[in-house]
Amino acid sequence: MEATLFRVLYRHVQSVAHPGRPRVQFPDRAIVLVYLWSVLHDRPVSWACDRRNWPAALLAFELPSDTTMSRRLRTVGVRQLLERVLLAASDLFGPPPLVKAIDSKPMTVGAYSKDADARRGRVGAGQMARGYRLHALTHGRVVRHWTLGAMNDHDAAHAPVLLARLEGGGGYAVADNAYDSNALHAAAAAAGHQLVAPPKAAERHVRDGRYNTPQRLRALDLLASPLESCGAPDRFGIALYNHRETVESCFGELSLTGLNYLPAWVRGPRRVALWAAGKVLLHTLRCAIRQRLTA
Repeated sequence: MEATLFRVLYRHVQSVAHPGRPRVQFPDRAIVLVYLWSVLHDRPVSWACDRRNWPAALLAFELPSDTTMSRRLRTVGVRQLLERVLLAASDLFGPPPLVKAIDSKPMTVGAYSKDADARRGRVGAGQMARGYRLHALTHGRVVRHWTLGAMNDHDAAHAPVLLARLEGGGGYAVADNAYDSNALHAAAAAAGHQLVAPPKAAERHVRDGRYNTPQRLRALDLLASPLESCGAPDRFGIALYNHRETVESCFGELSLTGLNYLPAWVRGPRRVALWAAGKVLLHTLRCAIRQRLTA
C-alpha cells in the first residue's frame, strides 16, 4: 500500500504548478517527496535521507542530506508546494459540497516533553494533556483547509481564519457549540454560509433580537425549534447537524494513520505543522484511492 500511495503522491507533486527555485541542487519537489516518505513511514527525516530505506524502483532522484532537508523545509517555497498539493488532492473529490464541517483535533506530546511551545489543555471530558490542536475545515471526510493552534486555545479563536475560506458560493458550515457566537455567525455569513452550531443549554430557547444576529437566530430555529415541545422538531436542522459525523470520521482516520500522539522528533510549531500537513495529504490521497478517484 505504501508503494502505491507514494506513486500516486509522486504524480501529484510533479503535476502541481509550482515556480520552484532556480539554480538549486535539489528542487522543492524533491524536498517534499523525501519529507513525505518519512511521514508515510512514521520515521524522522534523517531516515528518509538514507538510500538503504528506499526501494530502488521508487528512487528516481538524488537524496539530499539531513542538513539540507532541515534548511529547505523552513523555506516558503516548500510550504507553498505542500499547500498546493493538498488543495489539488482535495479537488479530486469534485466541487465544494453544500454542507461543510469545522472542528478541532488534539495532537499530544508526552507529559515530560521538553517542548516549550506545547501547552496544556483539555482533550476530552475530564482529560488534560500537553500538545497542539489541529483546526480543520472539512469537505466530507477530507480536510480542505486547516491551521495549527496551541492545545489551550479555544476553538473559536481560530474559526474566523477557516470560515473566511469557505467555498462554493453558499451553503452550511456545521460545528459544535464551541463555535456558537455572534461573531462567528457573522463571519460565516460574510462567506455566504449559514453556521449551524447548537446553543448552550441556557440559551436554547432564547430569541432576543437585540443581542443576536439574524444568522444566529436562524441557527437557533434550526437546532432548537419552538415546535419541539409539540413533537415537531426541525428535521432539516437535525439532518444538517448530523453531518458533523463526517468530520469525526475524518479525525478518527487521521488518528489511525498517526496524527494523534506526536512522535519524539516532532516538536515545536514548525515541525508539528509540517507533520500535520504530511499526514493530512496522505489521508486525502488514501481516500481518493479508496474511492477510485485517482490511480
